[in-house]
Amino acid sequence: MATINGFIRSYGAAVKRAEREQQRKTREAAKKFKAQQKQIEFKNVALAVKEWNEYITIIKSLHIDASEKINWQTIKYTSRPIEPNYSNNNEIQAQQKLNNYKPSMFDKLLGSTKRKITKLENQILLAKSKDNTFYQNLLKEYEANLNEWNELQKMSIGIEKKSTQTYLDVIKYFEPFTEISELGSQIRFSFEQNHIEIDICTNSIDIIPTYELKQTTTGKLSKKNMSKTNFYELYQDHICSVVLRISREIFAHLPVDFTIVNALSEMVDPQSGHLEKKVILSVKVMPETIEKLNLLTIDPSDSMKNFIHNMNFKKTQGFQAVERIQ
Repeated sequence: MATINGFIRSYGAAVKRAEREQQRKTREAAKKFKAQQKQIEFKNVALAVKEWNEYITIIKSLHIDASEKINWQTIKYTSRPIEPNYSNNNEIQAQQKLNNYKPSMFDKLLGSTKRKITKLENQILLAKSKDNTFYQNLLKEYEANLNEWNELQKMSIGIEKKSTQTYLDVIKYFEPFTEISELGSQIRFSFEQNHIEIDICTNSIDIIPTYELKQTTTGKLSKKNMSKTNFYELYQDHICSVVLRISREIFAHLPVDFTIVNALSEMVDPQSGHLEKKVILSVKVMPETIEKLNLLTIDPSDSMKNFIHNMNFKKTQGFQAVERIQ
């Protein structure tokens, strides 16, 4: 049976650390891109081009990295953490030194016996303090493990019952979508026992570069406006990559049969003339289908053909509004 240190941390803290590392890379890339947008001149041409390419890669390859699948049955049968026992080993050793102390002839002649005994008695007090500090640290670690164990136990029971509230609790606990929100996207959930519908509100203006950077053969920087075709294709790949990533995270954390992911973007309503949130992509994703894809090599936009989806995309105009999949 898995130990508390080997398992709870694996599914709790370690999972979170891995996700935070992914989020850190995305956050740094987004920060560099925003700073780059404000720059008029670039002192280090090679670095500027490198950072631009890295950012482009990240925004259209979010689907590649995802959390490992959580085994809720294993969590359910994980042993409760064992409360630590107080140990006074340091005090015992210090007391033995005092008990074993026998004044030497020089101690008696120099009158240092009392001083040495006082020193040994003080070392006992320090040893007690050291034992207590060590125990308090163990106790804090135990309480943290116990709280985590209780929380995961509660979630494992809810998962077994297909509780939609537990689904939400799991998402809040592991926070698997922070990386996506770093790029300016907001996510809303609608939970059912066998599936989850997700709305992701995107902001293409801030996410997709409007320019391209290249280094010429002479080492100079070439910066030019990105063509509409390239801009829209990059945006399409980004949105489709996000859809795949969201579904992968849901399947890694929750035992649902499928997801329906709707990407929304601000578009001008032809009747009112006002900007309104419109669905630009609606996809029903099955876990068995996404598992068959070679995520390292697929084109995110082309991969939508593997799923039931509504998408109307034009190379020179981008996404058009579509209906949600019911």
